[in-house]
Amino acid sequence: MMLGQGKREAEGRARGAVRNRTALFEDPTWEDRFDTLIRVTQRTQLIKELTGTDVRTARLKEAIDRRLAESGEKAQRPRGLGRRYSSQNFLSTKYERLDAAYLIAMHFGSTGPGVSSDTEDNLGRALDKRLEVWLTYRSTLYPQGAEPKINFETYCMLISGIRAGAIDVHTCPDCGSRHPWHADRLGQATCPVCAIFDLRVRAGRSEIEARVREKRNAEDSRQIKFSGQA
Repeated sequence: MMLGQGKREAEGRARGAVRNRTALFEDPTWEDRFDTLIRVTQRTQLIKELTGTDVRTARLKEAIDRRLAESGEKAQRPRGLGRRYSSQNFLSTKYERLDAAYLIAMHFGSTGPGVSSDTEDNLGRALDKRLEVWLTYRSTLYPQGAEPKINFETYCMLISGIRAGAIDVHTCPDCGSRHPWHADRLGQATCPVCAIFDLRVRAGRSEIEARVREKRNAEDSRQIKFSGQA
């Protein structure tokens, strides 16, 4: 279950409109959310989980196809289960994990994942947040229309993996960036920010500390020499 357990799915969910051929949902606000959502994913299983809708899958697919066709688009409905956070290939490259670090910072805020973070119980507002975070990520890091390294589905899977404890969020001791790492992956978690941008923060800190020690030793030597002359 991607959104959490039990009662969280009931509040604010997208209830289907009954006996209404023009509207898909009872609440008009969900019509706008749905139009935005289907332009970042056409995977009906994910759409149903994020919206909590009771609309039948067949009707949902028909609405997706029709609305996209109205704007000259065609549904690219993926098959299968999609990428799973339990896979060792999930966010396997440092470039994917760099983008994931950016999304984690935006999604959870300055405090990072915790008891008080990401606790929105209303499905509508929770979806608004996810759409805002991912669309901001896309427009900020890929302003020229390039394909983002992390699509909307992978972003949702990332958040689910963190909630499930399958993905840890490490804080780099050098640059302070929070980045994802599989909880069961062997080896030390490597920071994608330091690796890609070659920040060499630790090396720089060691060099500064060495120079400070050198200066202090020189000062101590001068003091000893001065005391001897006195």
